[in-house]
Amino acid sequence: MQPTLPTLARSRVIIAPVLYSITEVKLLMRVLFLQDVPGTADAGEVHEVKNGYARNYLIPRGLAAPATPDQLQRVRSIQKVAETQRQRETANMEGVAERLRGAALVMETKVGPTGRLYGAVTARTIAEEASRLAQREIDHRGVLLASAIHEPGDYPVTIRLYRDITAVITVSVVPEGYRREQAARAAAGEARPAPVPQAEEAAVEEVRAEVAEEQPQTATEEAAEELERELDQE
Repeated sequence: MQPTLPTLARSRVIIAPVLYSITEVKLLMRVLFLQDVPGTADAGEVHEVKNGYARNYLIPRGLAAPATPDQLQRVRSIQKVAETQRQRETANMEGVAERLRGAALVMETKVGPTGRLYGAVTARTIAEEASRLAQREIDHRGVLLASAIHEPGDYPVTIRLYRDITAVITVSVVPEGYRREQAARAAAGEARPAPVPQAEEAAVEEVRAEVAEEQPQTATEEAAEELERELDQE
């Protein structure tokens, strides 16, 4: 006996959700994290993540492994190793933070006639300059910049270096050639003679007066004195 149309319709309604559920399960994979992945999980934790994320990123990079019974037996050892690495990284990043805190990054850019930059200063640009200053690579994703900078000025920027370790720097965006002008002005200022302190100037004047008293009189001065003596005698 062939099924009627209402029967086929009911069978489709029942089967379709089951197929959708199976497909949804296949999109996820349960993994054990072997290393800390900021924003996702700490080493030793087990999470379900998207299948593509696990197969294309986490597993090839050794950040995670499928949560099989054999892998789950390693949880305690993985957590112990990760804790030691965190302590070491915390100490290293504290040193980096000390070098960066309060620092000023001067960034020269081209400025248009309207006062806006040609282009923009981005988190990636700031991370590159901060890496040179800190002598260590800084991830641009740790630069907490709400939006790109489009105008000259001084901007306080927070950099998240590691977990709760942060550093606040000042990003000074200046027109192109600003540093050359400042260097030229500084050089010109150094070439000028240093002002003589008042005490030293007074001592110099006193010495000049003493020297003048010790110098012999000139012929003109002697003639004037002779004329004064003749007038007195008259």
